[in-house]
Amino acid sequence: MDDIRGGKNGPQSVLLEAFAKLTSREVSELFSLVTEGAARKGFTYQRHGGRIETIQLMLLPTFFTDPQVAYLHGVSRAVKRGVEAVWKEYFNDSEIQRLLPLNPVEYGWLKGLKPVGPDGGPEGGVPLWYRLDAHAHMKESDWKDGISVFEINACAVGGIHYSPVAESLFSGIILPFLKPRLPKLPPIRKNPDLRDLLFGLMEHHAAAIGRKTLTVVFSEDTTLEEGITEGPYIVEYLRSKGVAAHLADPRDLYVKEDDLFYRDDPVDMVYRNFELGDMIEMEENGDNIEGVKFAFSNNRVISSLAGDLDHKSMWEVLACGRFDKYFSKEDAAVFKKHLLWTRTVAERRTEGPLGPVVDLAGFMAKNRETLVLKPNRLFGGTGVTIGRNASAGDWERLIDEALKEEGHWVVQSFNAPERAVFPLFEGDRLVFEDHNIVYGFSSTSEGTGVLGRVSKEDVVNVAQQGGMMPVMRV
Repeated sequence: MDDIRGGKNGPQSVLLEAFAKLTSREVSELFSLVTEGAARKGFTYQRHGGRIETIQLMLLPTFFTDPQVAYLHGVSRAVKRGVEAVWKEYFNDSEIQRLLPLNPVEYGWLKGLKPVGPDGGPEGGVPLWYRLDAHAHMKESDWKDGISVFEINACAVGGIHYSPVAESLFSGIILPFLKPRLPKLPPIRKNPDLRDLLFGLMEHHAAAIGRKTLTVVFSEDTTLEEGITEGPYIVEYLRSKGVAAHLADPRDLYVKEDDLFYRDDPVDMVYRNFELGDMIEMEENGDNIEGVKFAFSNNRVISSLAGDLDHKSMWEVLACGRFDKYFSKEDAAVFKKHLLWTRTVAERRTEGPLGPVVDLAGFMAKNRETLVLKPNRLFGGTGVTIGRNASAGDWERLIDEALKEEGHWVVQSFNAPERAVFPLFEGDRLVFEDHNIVYGFSSTSEGTGVLGRVSKEDVVNVAQQGGMMPVMRV
């Protein structure tokens, strides 16, 4: 493994040596090429107030081998099957409902719009587009034991466009630029394109539910002035593949003659870049969202409403053992091996990370440096507190606040992320600094794509000024 991935003759080390030898003029030239390429390809993020800025591209990729991606594919698909099983049992199991709480309006939406009829298609009738966020130490000989998945995002998932663009910027700009300084490297190639995987999921599911054509809509709130900018680029990519694709606000979808329409075109599948709460807010504001409701109830939305059960407490449901009757033995074993110990914060006794039952509040107070406190349903790293970074007093205060809001917070085992040295532009020179790495795995039956995110901070997220790293195959 060292000879291929991380040793002194591996591609990362060889690339680092090449970066270190660049002259000031070459650094300036590479900076211009990367910056222009990133802007041209839409490698951007919209900050508060509508300001568009280029996402920081890490110049050095990491490399996964085929067996590693195959293993990650198996883990990802097991989790998908687990979420699917939980969705099927949600309305019959009050304990699952307690661990994955919804407010009454959300519950009514999910129960009222859940499609009725037999499951079908390669995705089991529950089409999810999801990303598993994980820490992984893939250079180690025991890399399988170093994969710790800390949460799932199953609706409004970012990275579909960014991940393949990061890979293309490396393979199309950075690698050719460094080539004169590089020895012969092992063959390097890209991972499956997430945009292709998403399209394949839409195509298969549309056929499974009996649609004879495939017109797709990437739907998001077009009035927002902050967030990812992927939508138009994904639509452009799909059109380049010959797909009839549109970008549309959910309020612009409508029902006519018992079918879903955008403008004058019937719509077969909708990718939703929004959460259930966004739809409820629109409806409460008097907006007409009957088209979205029709799409959900007719099983034409990816992700389905099952995606709104992507609470961080889903890990307790999957891995605690009390619900193993809903999963295969093989999948239950995957959950216990790779999903970080997670518990909904409440005055309760429960199994601790090492097995024995503990008083949860007391355990949290005594084990601050090995735990993380997170909001159950927020995203973008908002509200996450890593215990070792908090004072004892602040940690106790946060526990007290979380206990008052049962169901709104989870506590999770802390797992240290992989760290690596990356070259960064600083004027006309490169500096080399350590960063934390978080991986995101998005899988369908056809393959797995990998998103790499990095930051100097312990909470790694692009919304909080993190960067993105190409993840290549070797």
